[in-house]
Amino acid sequence: MNKQLMDRSRILRAANAAFIKNLCVSLAVFSFVLSFENMVAKAHPAEESTTVVDSDTEMNADDQQTSESGTTESGTVDTTQPSPTFTPDPGQADFDEAVLARIDAETPQQLEAVSMLLESALAKGLNQENTAFAKKILGSVLLQRSQQLAAVMTRVRGRRQLELRDEALKVLEKAVENDPTLVEGHLLIARLNLVLDGDRGRVTEATTKAIELLGDEPEQQSGAYLLRALTQESDDKKLEDLDSAIEADATNIEALQARAALRMQKDDVDGAIADLEQILIEQPGNQLIAQAAVNELIDRERMDDALALVSKSLEAKPSEGMYRIRAILYRMQGKEDEALADLNKALAMQPKDPVSLLQRAGIALSRGDVKGAKQDLRAAIRIAPQIAEADQTVFVRCLIAVEEGRLADAINDMKLLAARDPASIERQLQLANLYLRDDRPRKAIETLTGVLDRDPNNAAIYRSRADALLSVGDHKEAIADYERAMELADESNVDLAGILNNLAWVLATSPTDEIRDGKRAVELGLRACELTEYKQAHILSTLAAGYAETGDFEKAIEWSSKAVEMADEDDDEQLDQLKDEVKSYQENKPWREVQEVKENEVPILAPEDLIDT
Repeated sequence: MNKQLMDRSRILRAANAAFIKNLCVSLAVFSFVLSFENMVAKAHPAEESTTVVDSDTEMNADDQQTSESGTTESGTVDTTQPSPTFTPDPGQADFDEAVLARIDAETPQQLEAVSMLLESALAKGLNQENTAFAKKILGSVLLQRSQQLAAVMTRVRGRRQLELRDEALKVLEKAVENDPTLVEGHLLIARLNLVLDGDRGRVTEATTKAIELLGDEPEQQSGAYLLRALTQESDDKKLEDLDSAIEADATNIEALQARAALRMQKDDVDGAIADLEQILIEQPGNQLIAQAAVNELIDRERMDDALALVSKSLEAKPSEGMYRIRAILYRMQGKEDEALADLNKALAMQPKDPVSLLQRAGIALSRGDVKGAKQDLRAAIRIAPQIAEADQTVFVRCLIAVEEGRLADAINDMKLLAARDPASIERQLQLANLYLRDDRPRKAIETLTGVLDRDPNNAAIYRSRADALLSVGDHKEAIADYERAMELADESNVDLAGILNNLAWVLATSPTDEIRDGKRAVELGLRACELTEYKQAHILSTLAAGYAETGDFEKAIEWSSKAVEMADEDDDEQLDQLKDEVKSYQENKPWREVQEVKENEVPILAPEDLIDT
């Protein structure tokens, strides 16, 4: 039983006890009066019952007439008149029994017995006061019974749940019929009709009645407004009810959350943020609300707003969860230092937080600190062994394997992640890239082709497949994929400069005469250089190759030399090849490159197939 019902029950029991006490006292007094009159009647028989009047007292003629009390002209009492008697209401006995039974009624059977007695008393007839009181008691009994039925509903499923809902509603309708002021009854009618395809119109009626009755109880009234908002068909009506709910109780978190969602849906992002901020002021550590808000804002590409929201929550109340959320946001923005600082704060507050440890391991890997990443990964698994096969754990483990050159292990882990989320384009791309790194371009092409069958307008997939096709020497098909990727790149977040560069390179360096096109290679190379502000050595190298293909070796040497200078400053791994390219152009020879990769034929064994030596 909920607290409100318990409080109401105590009050009602107290009222019942007081009523019984007063009733007993009244009956005792009435009984005493009857006994006293009988005693007087027996002591003074009718024929001798006279009242002596002082002979000296002068009486008027009017005084000689019989009075309303039964006194004759001579002053004697007229005992022929009947004495006043108490006639109980026809339903009084049932009512009295019900009042007594109500005090300890708790089980369904006891409550049913009380309701039957009260209905019987009302049917037989009670005076006005007792009728009102009987209906009040009956309403509370029926409410308690309906609450018991609703509680059982949560423990069953299917048809039985629907039957219990209907039975509870039938009892409730009878309860509010007897006591229209039964607020809890109206609210429960609304809640039960909200589930299992109930009567939404009845929800509106019941909540409207509850709102009227709760004028002096703003917190409960706020809840009633929220319930009614759920059934409003128009967004404007729904928003109006949510506004009223929050006006009645500014701390109603559910109403604030519902209004924030509605405002977000109506593209009132600023209004939604204001509501979310209010929620986090009331509950600064509410990670579920913060995470949901952050996800929504990220989807709307409002990263700064997401960061500001979490930061405000941290100002109100620092918590490890909020520091972790902000660290993830920082990582998404590439702010590794800020992310690491927040993760360290989170771990200072909760050293045994496996999620923060995994996030920190990811940052360590991005900095080449494989040892630190492995330490955090192992610590996270020691703290929570159940996360050993969680997606984040497997991903970190995969990256560690890549850094250690264990590409077969990395591929196995990425295949596992891709199988768990077949719709994830990102996972398929990552798997294909691992195949390429492990010299398995045909496996990469197979993987990427499967993705394109499902997503034929994905520029990133075309670009990746083109790179793989180059690796097997299929320049014609690679060019077709680069061209398609370039067409789609403007509508996506794909690295357009990378697509332009790779296409220009194959047009400038392919050994196949009919494929090469030096003039177009220069055009594409210049666009790629502009997009990267002439700061990428390998793209300057591509521009040089294009000029060499057109026969302009002077410009080829100029740009190739700049590429060597830039690579030397950056300690680029391609420095040796870039120097060879300069020599070739100095000898008036264009650069040619096949890029055929010998397929790695070594089978990739699954972890369960490995023999532990």
